[in-house]
Amino acid sequence: MSNPFKIGFAVTIVLIAFLVWRGFVATKGNHLEPVGKIGKVRAQKVDENEMVVVVDFNLRNDADLPMIVRSVEANIDEPDDSVLQGNVLAAADLANVFRNYPDLGEQYNPPLKARDELKGHDSIDRMVGFRFDAPEDAVLKRKDIVLHIEDITGPVAELKAK
Repeated sequence: MSNPFKIGFAVTIVLIAFLVWRGFVATKGNHLEPVGKIGKVRAQKVDENEMVVVVDFNLRNDADLPMIVRSVEANIDEPDDSVLQGNVLAAADLANVFRNYPDLGEQYNPPLKARDELKGHDSIDRMVGFRFDAPEDAVLKRKDIVLHIEDITGPVAELKAK
């Protein structure tokens, strides 16, 4: 192999590596990876085998693209590793829940609903309510509560708290 060929080959490899790196940098904001943190979890006993849980949280979107909520789900991880699946309460019903159960406290944030939009490079504080078909003891002695917020394009923000 001649020296001019080696030099030309090396320059070509460096140029290709630079173009690939530049492509990754230029499209960094096109990848939706929402993150967040649960701030407060409030639970209210409705009857012997039904609990209402209200979760206040912060959600952040660092991408250039907006996040549009497709679905919101919650489950409780029990100490015995079983999982309780919650049923989301409609945003309109949350006002009634707070009115009928004053021990829950104030409604600090507006509820998160399907089709809500979180603009790129923005952050929001929201709340969501769930009904769990479980006794009070099962909800209060939980290992974790896990909130799944799915975008219409597929990415999911998973928020965990005690």
